Amino acid sequence: MKILPITLFKYLFGIIGIILISCTPVLFTLNSSLDLQLFFTTFFGVLKDLFNPSELHLRYSFLDYFKGPYKYSMLILVASLLLSLIISFVLSFITLLSKGFIKKFLLQIARILESFPDFSFIFLIQIVVVQVYLKTDILIVQFYSLGDNLVYIAPILCLSILPTLLLFKLFILLFEEEWEKSYVELARSKGLSNFEVLLKHCTSNVLKSLFYQSKSIVWLSLSSLLIIEYLFGINGILYYLKADFSPSGTTFILLSIFTPFFLFYAVAERIVDKEQIERNVIFNNFNLSTLNIQQIRALNIFRKKDSKRGISETLKLLRKNSLKYLNIKIPLLIVFGLLLTSFLYFIFFNDKIDQINYIYNDDGEMLSMAPHPPSSNALFGTDPFGYSILQQLIVGIKYTILITLIIATIRIITGYLFAILYVFYLNNKLRIAINSIADGMHFLPLTLLTFILLIPILINSTGVWETTLMERLILQIMIMSFVVLPVTTSSIGNEMNETLKKEYVQSSVVMGGSLIWILINHINPHLWPKILLLWTQHIVQVLQIFVHLGILSIFVGGSIYGIPKIYELSGMIAISREVFMTQQYWMILPPLFTFMLLIYCFNTIANGLSKKPIYFSKKS
Repeated sequence: MKILPITLFKYLFGIIGIILISCTPVLFTLNSSLDLQLFFTTFFGVLKDLFNPSELHLRYSFLDYFKGPYKYSMLILVASLLLSLIISFVLSFITLLSKGFIKKFLLQIARILESFPDFSFIFLIQIVVVQVYLKTDILIVQFYSLGDNLVYIAPILCLSILPTLLLFKLFILLFEEEWEKSYVELARSKGLSNFEVLLKHCTSNVLKSLFYQSKSIVWLSLSSLLIIEYLFGINGILYYLKADFSPSGTTFILLSIFTPFFLFYAVAERIVDKEQIERNVIFNNFNLSTLNIQQIRALNIFRKKDSKRGISETLKLLRKNSLKYLNIKIPLLIVFGLLLTSFLYFIFFNDKIDQINYIYNDDGEMLSMAPHPPSSNALFGTDPFGYSILQQLIVGIKYTILITLIIATIRIITGYLFAILYVFYLNNKLRIAINSIADGMHFLPLTLLTFILLIPILINSTGVWETTLMERLILQIMIMSFVVLPVTTSSIGNEMNETLKKEYVQSSVVMGGSLIWILINHINPHLWPKILLLWTQHIVQVLQIFVHLGILSIFVGGSIYGIPKIYELSGMIAISREVFMTQQYWMILPPLFTFMLLIYCFNTIANGLSKKPIYFSKKS
């Protein structure tokens, strides 16, 4: 009966992690920068309050919170996930059973829609509803919550779109894996149709595998829920977080999100008998030396001739298969072209952004005042302050791309280094602790965690900064990089662990292979393609977070009185709520399209790096 103690152990680590995150903002508040004594005092104070709830003083009552906003938000979330599961399952069957053009069309549409930020679906649905209402006086759905007038249909539909696309893709991949197994061949040889094989034989295994991989989709949906609440005016979880941003209030909100999902997965995993990833026993019996000089020399990694030969052979291979890798090269060229354009604009125009407050005709009469719609004077129009949107895009795109690449790269590098410690140097108890933290993070909205940690650093209402722009950028990059470190470490570490289970690797250890030898000769060749794929996935995730933070008025480099310190794409998203009301869509469409283009490019690269296509093989 070790199940209950392990579950309680994981839950305890989740609580401790939540309290640490909730108390971190006190390190960056005014007059207490990096005051560790204040941090630990706050930490133990919150911990004490949790064990004595009567001492937990919030600006609202527990009953009001759970009966009102919490229930409202959770109903929207659960309904959207169930709707996503049903629609994606039906669509996957239609796709798998169809042939030719229909199959390719559905897969391509899903790939394109997957590149849309979740915010864009809200935007497009609201545009359609408004336009239909203006022309017909018919309100298709209510999309804004006012007082007791609660909206459900619109937020549920908007929140379900992205999970539906991800579940659809996952269903296809899982069914493809099942279709290649021997029991499918046996079932088909008995005369069963493809539909019967899929439904009666494959579905149960696929749903089980889907459950194991569903945490990341729940993780994404939780972050999207906050944006749904903000844009639909829902007084839900985010509203109450802002109402009491104290460490105790933040801890209570995060625990209310974390606990039900943790308990659901803890119980469900016991029901489906999830297999635990065990540490390979050979590394409990043999002590690996860190490096061996003779083995290092045998690797030939410092010989110039071999490295030059390897580079030339790689270039020949790329030229030979140039058409095969077009799905990777073209997106890379698009991203590089955008980045180059932005840098050239900086070199030749010093990032100049024109401001047009008023437009006059030849007779001196004022035609319009800011914001101006697209015209010959401003190709993409201007923002409310009269600044050219096109020039803001050109200036800001280099910051968005570079900072995104830096954050994703730091995540992978630190995850890889910590994964080495995780696999080779930690005992099973510490590994369980890290896995517990990583699992727990899937039940906490990443956008919300980042929002909590960045508010004291990037929001300024005094008009005077006590930190430099570079300091704020470094802090933001570090926070957005390390907030997912347990998840990245666990993910890469488990991939390493799978490689260590192979017989030829164990033989290498028995023969005296050092840690460096095992890493370079055995682990890295197996791991690099997956790390590269993981890197592109993190790039897409960071871009999505930038969109979310921009909507919540958290800008790269910080803001004073709500005005961004530097021009960057997420800062142009902040006026989205006002755009919905004024119908000045030109202000939001260019940055939205740019984000969509970047996400599509990196998603295409990730698909190109995947080994298997997401449709049945010819034998079906």
